[in-house]
Amino acid sequence: MAAPVPGPGTLSTPPGWALARVPGLAQGASAQRIERLGGGSVNQVYRVDSAAGRFVLRLDGAAWRRPGVDRARELLLHRAAAAGGLAPALLVAAPEAQGLLIMEYLEGRVWSAADYTRRDALRCLGERLYALHRLAAPALAVFDPWQVALAYVRQIDSRPDAATLRRLQDACTQLRLDAAAGSVVHGDLWQGNLLQGARLWLLDWEYAQVSDPLMDVACVLAYYPAAERYRGELAAAAGVGARARGEALALRVFVYRALSWLWHLARGEAAEPP
Repeated sequence: MAAPVPGPGTLSTPPGWALARVPGLAQGASAQRIERLGGGSVNQVYRVDSAAGRFVLRLDGAAWRRPGVDRARELLLHRAAAAGGLAPALLVAAPEAQGLLIMEYLEGRVWSAADYTRRDALRCLGERLYALHRLAAPALAVFDPWQVALAYVRQIDSRPDAATLRRLQDACTQLRLDAAAGSVVHGDLWQGNLLQGARLWLLDWEYAQVSDPLMDVACVLAYYPAAERYRGELAAAAGVGARARGEALALRVFVYRALSWLWHLARGEAAEPP
């Protein structure tokens, strides 16, 4: 699912109790292959092969590395996306056991920043988002970015830039007046969460929400400004082309950038306000 990385400060192999939950490894059977996987900065992720197949095992990273994560919401939305053929199938989920998650292993290439500069890649991503946004959304509270921002602020030692917070609050108020019906949105479309294989798969649903579909297009542009060149193609393929030409999209791009700024501060990392 991702390229192998050394993962400093983390386990190179999963603990025995976690391996025992992988299909084919009960009763002390040995794994055929264990490989630490990269692709994120939050959790510990491994490829584990057994006689029963190839799997991905994920365990929680430290709590400070994952501000804002709600495992119950994540599992509901991941399952909805997997049922729609957009995400890897979930095989085992035990949030109470260090967030243990076991998924099918999918062959493919993780995206790079260069993919966000390609018209064909962005059109493909838009088509996958269109399929995602058409899924029936689980019964969850609709994404409230201002409440998420406040939760981040409570984890930050010093008060963030007040002017940016006021601007973010105003933007969030405007969003409430201009929101489409709630759909499943991925919410974290950075390159490590996109896997190009037999199809384009969406990985890592920790920050997925029920929200306005335009938020996913805004997420792409907030993370990768170079994608702006093909904004029209991305938005049209995602089914939100008519709403992506004005202030509505720019407002959401700012909200994503501001939330990303606060997320980094909540993790104790340096970040400049948008």
